[in-house]
Order: sequence, then structure tokens, then C-alpha cells
Amino acid sequence: MKYLLSADRVLAGSRLDEIRNGAVVTEDEKILFAGDLEIAREQYHDAKEMRFPGKTLMPGLFECHGHLAMDARVEGHLAMMELGACEHTVMAIKNLKDDLMAGITTERCLGDRHYIDVTLKEQVKEGKVEGPDLLVCGIGMRGVHGHGFVGVPHSGVEEFRRTARENMHRGVDVLKIFVTPGAPAPTPESFIPCFLSYDEISTVVEEAHRMGIRTAAHCIGGLGLDYCVKAGVDVIEHVYSITPEQVKMVEEEHKGWIDMTSGIVLDAEREPYLPDSQVQKMRSAREYSRQCLNLVYQSGKIPYTIGTDANHALLWRELVYAVEGGSPALDALKAVTVTAAQMCGVEKQKGQLTAGWNADVIAVEGNPLDDVTVLKDVSFVMKAGKICRNDSGQAAGPRSTIID
Repeated sequence: MKYLLSADRVLAGSRLDEIRNGAVVTEDEKILFAGDLEIAREQYHDAKEMRFPGKTLMPGLFECHGHLAMDARVEGHLAMMELGACEHTVMAIKNLKDDLMAGITTERCLGDRHYIDVTLKEQVKEGKVEGPDLLVCGIGMRGVHGHGFVGVPHSGVEEFRRTARENMHRGVDVLKIFVTPGAPAPTPESFIPCFLSYDEISTVVEEAHRMGIRTAAHCIGGLGLDYCVKAGVDVIEHVYSITPEQVKMVEEEHKGWIDMTSGIVLDAEREPYLPDSQVQKMRSAREYSRQCLNLVYQSGKIPYTIGTDANHALLWRELVYAVEGGSPALDALKAVTVTAAQMCGVEKQKGQLTAGWNADVIAVEGNPLDDVTVLKDVSFVMKAGKICRNDSGQAAGPRSTIID
């Protein structure tokens, strides 16, 4: 099926260039054209046109830090990690659908039990489960004495090496380690434990890089952050307690990305679903964490991406924190499209509206370059050329029938 999607504006190419009165033409799973509407109509006479007046067409979104079987919108979700594979799979299928309907067409999963992420990746690919395309990590690796609700305890280089190899045998896309606690530091003077040795971290990096895949580290700051940069971890997650000195270190020495999940600390609406002890930790650290996170948003030199850490379908809130923290809206949008695709290693297939790329397209009301909150109202979702959501309730017609 060939579609011509037209709107007031299209955010096209690797720079998300704003094209007024633009169009995206798709055929089957690929984009044929992204540009001026009149040119599209001249060149693609046989396409079925759908119009989106007052809306913006943009690439499908990336959720860069998800957990399929964890749902931060549900009370007691942390304790649910002890449930069995069956219960986890049921929760995961619902969460995948919610994310897709929110415009997320690609999701990077950073820890689930029972290898359900690996299984569901194939189920989505085969069309048996509806959801975003998945990049998965299999079993997350934590220290025996360390943090990681979804991780499995390890101790010693050889235990980390063995699980890294088992994960890669299962076909994962990234290896995940848990380096520090989850709760952010309340003050600059607070001590931040590091649960993994430098050798354990570097072993996982070595194993991953020999096989051409990337690594991700749960790390809020402290010595663990220094170790991650030195060892060459590709993506450092969270950094709630990063210091000005460490920001400079990341700018000068880190060759990868920082993945931001600001809402865990900054979003008070998450509190009713957490244990009282967790709520108190987040409240006590909120303002200091905001200062630390804003250092990254305002850097201009650190490539960052954005995830929710299991706050399914609420990715738009994370872009609000980025912009409030001093990031240009364009950079925040790239963090869930163009930059996210680069971080995930799929930049030649996804993350932009360009001829030859996957036909992952969403429509939002208004202009997200002016107001990122419009991402909370996604009205149209196309993934790999298939229309998954269309709130107009109308199907595309022939060229003589233009849908408003």
C-alpha cells in the first residue's frame, strides 16, 4: 500500500528540518519521499492521501530506557519483579501496546526477568504481538550486594563474563550492568557506593565490543561513573548525581551517550506508586538532582537520549524536563528520534523521515518545536508502513478523496 501523508508541517531528515505544507510518502515498510506537498502530489499520483490539518508529522519515537514487565503507573510495581514469567509476559504485552499507541515505534529494553524481552522481540517481529520494535538486553547484571530490581546477582569477573556470553548467545542487542544504587544522592557531599569493580565493568565492555554490541550501565554518579567512562561503557543511564567535574570529564573523554530518565526523581506523580521509603529518598534528593541533570541538558556537548524507566506511554513528560532544564526543544526531540537511533545503532533505518528509512511516522497536534507537550496527544501512528492508530476513524481513500 502506498500512502501520501500531508500536514501543516513535517520534521524531516537528520536535522528534523521543518517543512511547511509537507508530505511523507510511504510504500509498504519504507519511506519513499519526505518534503514539499506539491512535489509529492506531482510525483506520486497513485498514492492514497491522508491529510492532517493543524498537525505535525514526525518520526516515530524511541523509548530509550524501558522495562517490559515493570509498570511505574501501578502501585507496588517494584515488588512485582518477583512474579513469574507468565505474569510478567501478560504485563509486558499490555505495556507494549500502550507504548505503541503513544507514538513509540522503537523501544530499548534494559532488563526483564526470564528472557521475556528476547522472546517478545521475536514475537513483535513476527507480528504475533503488537508493540514497538525492540532492542533487548536479556539478563541485567548486578552485584550480589548491589542495586537492581530487575537484575540478577553476580560476583567476580568470570560470573559477569559468563552471563555476558549467555546473553549474547540469546541474541541480545546490548549488555546491561548495575553499577551504583538507584536512589540519587541528596547532597553534593553524599557518598555514592560502587557495587562493581573496575575489572568487572571492563570485562563486560570487552565481551560486548568483541561481538560488536554496546553496553549500558545503571549509574547515578560517584566512583562508578568514573569507572564507566574509563572502561568505555557506551551508554551511561540516569546520572542523577553527576558533578560539574564529571560533566567536564564526560564532555572530554566519554565516546558514547548519556541516557536521561529525569522523571524518576523529578516527577511527583510517580510517588503514589512507590514505597514510603523510596518516596522520602526521592523528595530529599529532588532539587540537587535537578541541578545535576540540568548540567547535562545545558552542556551542548553531551549527546543525550531519553527514557522513562517503565513509565509507559508517558515519554512526553521526559522531554518537558529536558526543556525546563535548559535543553533546546530540537535537541530534546532528537533525543527520542535521530540521536536515539544513533545510540541504538539503527541510524540507517530509523529515527528520521528520509527516503529509504523505515516508515515509522506519527502525527501530533501543533508544533513540537514550539511546545514539546504536544507529544502527549499522538493521534496517528504508523509503524513499518502499517497504520496502528488513526483517531480520525477514517481510512485512506483514493487521490480524489482527501481525508481531513
